[in-house]
Amino acid sequence: MTNAQPSEDGFSDCLGSPFLQAIPATAAPETADHETIPAPVALLSGRGRHLSDDILLRLIVHLFTGRGQKAESLAPALLERFGSLAALLSASNRELAGIRDMGSPMIPMIRVLQEAALRYNRERLPTADLLDSEQKLLDYLTARLARENIEQFRILFLNDRQGLIADEAQARGTVNHTPVYPREVTRRAVEVEATSLILVHNHPSGDPTPSQADIQMTQQVQAALNVVGIELTDHLIIGNGRHTSFQRIGLL
Repeated sequence: MTNAQPSEDGFSDCLGSPFLQAIPATAAPETADHETIPAPVALLSGRGRHLSDDILLRLIVHLFTGRGQKAESLAPALLERFGSLAALLSASNRELAGIRDMGSPMIPMIRVLQEAALRYNRERLPTADLLDSEQKLLDYLTARLARENIEQFRILFLNDRQGLIADEAQARGTVNHTPVYPREVTRRAVEVEATSLILVHNHPSGDPTPSQADIQMTQQVQAALNVVGIELTDHLIIGNGRHTSFQRIGLL
């Protein structure tokens, strides 16, 4: 008995997998040039961006459960409940567990997908001059924070080349408040030998307008950092599809 030889690029072998063959023909997307691409081809040829959230959710459920029939019922329910694949990945475990027929394997696998997406976005950040790649930074922060339903305060610690030393969650709060302690921020910045840092937090309301409390807290952190010679480069507030930069609007 001889083993079948794989194709040169492995592409044809993948297309023949039962998993991809199970994708309905109606799932074929159109490109901007109105070219119709079979969904398996789009997925494997770097054109997955043309696949709708509905198609991707059906694939995810099918892959996680091994049951195409379940994918046909659960994927639309998830999309109706959360609105998008991105919102699903950011949903809390409690929210996910409340979905009928969710099944115990799905929740940890969604957490795996979420973490993989965050790590991918973080790896795209440059090793120096982080602020020169503002869109990549915002993509990363938006993926991590935009759909959080409580406030989370994070710190990006930077070195003397403005490269990222660490991204750390300093505190998690309520729907509209996160306690921040300037001395703790300063102590941690000294520990990691940061020369500057960026404060980041989200507004679960989706509106990134700074509150008076946000402004006062920023001023207190800046004063504490000045004592040890560390620069506060910016404070970013992440909303839903929008953000505010304290530096850009003159608050720093």
